[in-house]
Amino acid sequence: MSFGEQFLVHPDLFPARRSGETWGERELVIDLPGGPYLFTGLNAGQEAHVRRRFGSFCGLGAGSPPAVETRFFRAAEADFREIDTRGWEYGLDLDFGLAAVRVAGLRLMARLDWRPGLAAAVWTPDAGGEAFAGIFENAFRALVSYRLLESGGVVLHGAALARRQEGGGAFLFLGRSGAGKSTVSRLGMERGLTVLSDDLNALLPGELPGAAVATVAAATAVVKLPFTGDVGEPGAPSPPHPLRALFRLEKSAEEAVSPLSRAEVVGCLLACSPFLNTDPYRRETLVSILSALVPRSLPAYALRFSLTGRFWELPELA
Repeated sequence: MSFGEQFLVHPDLFPARRSGETWGERELVIDLPGGPYLFTGLNAGQEAHVRRRFGSFCGLGAGSPPAVETRFFRAAEADFREIDTRGWEYGLDLDFGLAAVRVAGLRLMARLDWRPGLAAAVWTPDAGGEAFAGIFENAFRALVSYRLLESGGVVLHGAALARRQEGGGAFLFLGRSGAGKSTVSRLGMERGLTVLSDDLNALLPGELPGAAVATVAAATAVVKLPFTGDVGEPGAPSPPHPLRALFRLEKSAEEAVSPLSRAEVVGCLLACSPFLNTDPYRRETLVSILSALVPRSLPAYALRFSLTGRFWELPELA
């Protein structure tokens, strides 16, 4: 199946440039790593539902020049196929290139263009509501992933939980869909940990304010993103946390850990880097960044866990 056929009636008519009729004159700023991100061409209903979805992340960067602009355009209902999503695992369709990446999805077309800096456009037939907020977020996830790569960071599909005491650091749990990220997050909350996100989190380079010199991986920060699954508060920002340890999840009837080799760590991170890990033009850069973000001294394990939650008592998670 060629690009866009799953979602679009006429994929050959995919927009070739960032142009069209906008939905309105409203705009908003969302402050996430790599931003602030400016969104223009919205109507009042679209803006309201995005603000409701992203909460306090909205407007935080209003005093800074936007790093990336995304413009929203109208699209016709007839451009999109009707899809029965029952029992279906949704994934965006991407067409990769050096100067542009095309994106197709449910009631969604988008372009990421480098001319030379990154800018984006989204076309949708949705005038607002919860459905529009979901369309907005799907495009935004891809945009943040590409933007962070430019600054030496990465978006990872995994759960991040932080100790509440100052300097406690964050644990990163990685695994394929169904590996148990949301389960680990719920069990961690019962133990008093804070869930940053059970779905997507960012790893960023750079010294953390106030981090002790002896802190393991003090130069790598785990940053909450407002992209959550079943657990977490998507609209509530959180300060960065030093990366304390990394775990690859494996469901089991017992609790145990075993060390991961360096190759296994990088391979796990690569598998959990959405969008970019299938982009042939940026995979080499991605692997280099992943290797730089996770020092060899970082504790990294395969974690076998059960639903009892006793794995939080393991010394590696103390």
